Amino acid sequence: MREPGRGRSPGGRTSSRTRGRRDGNEASGGFRVGRWVVLVALALITTGTVLVFFTPVLGVRSVRVSGTEVLDSARVRQVASIDEGTPIVRVDRAAVRERVTGISRVESASVRLVWPSTVRVRVAEREPVLFERLSEGVRLVDDNGVGFAEAPERPREMPELRLPEDSGEQRTEDAVTAFTSLDEEVRQQVRVVELDGSGRVRLLLTRGRTVEWGSARESELKAAVLPALLTREGRIYDVTAPELPTVS
Repeated sequence: MREPGRGRSPGGRTSSRTRGRRDGNEASGGFRVGRWVVLVALALITTGTVLVFFTPVLGVRSVRVSGTEVLDSARVRQVASIDEGTPIVRVDRAAVRERVTGISRVESASVRLVWPSTVRVRVAEREPVLFERLSEGVRLVDDNGVGFAEAPERPREMPELRLPEDSGEQRTEDAVTAFTSLDEEVRQQVRVVELDGSGRVRLLLTRGRTVEWGSARESELKAAVLPALLTREGRIYDVTAPELPTVS
């Protein structure tokens, strides 16, 4: 027969030994639950990582190209070289942009990932402002002096760029800068932008007129004084020193 009061302290309170055993069981149970929660969380993270990075579940389904005018969008997609099914998080946007801007007609490009499965490529095409004659056909030149495309014949109403041999990139840019600094009304009168061997720019206009431009320095000021100068009768308009322009 159980002795009265055994396992309890005086006053009917649970003994420290019993309470300690119960607390230990609760702690052990809590540890097991916590361990399972951690294991389940790790399993979910691992599964999610595998799905996102290593399977086509969140893979590329379409590559959309915008901004093309002359270029074929299909060509841009081909050069972008993004394989269908490639996990979208593994698409190297910088590498895609570099490949696309390798197309001579593309001036700049941006690449955006649109979840869950679309890559958007937006391009800005180079705009020709001048043309340069070749042995066969012409080369189009943009406002940065970059020759980017060849054509069988000159574009209508576009001025010609004449450069000496081995003119160099900087001098070519200087010649184009002289032309692009002009306002639209004066541009329409230009027929030839000519660069001589010393790096001096000359503009050949309609009606047999010539503008001696000089170097690319102070191009904005030269462009500002030229319209008023062209209202005067003459053949040679010299703005090499824009503070003291002359007409002869």
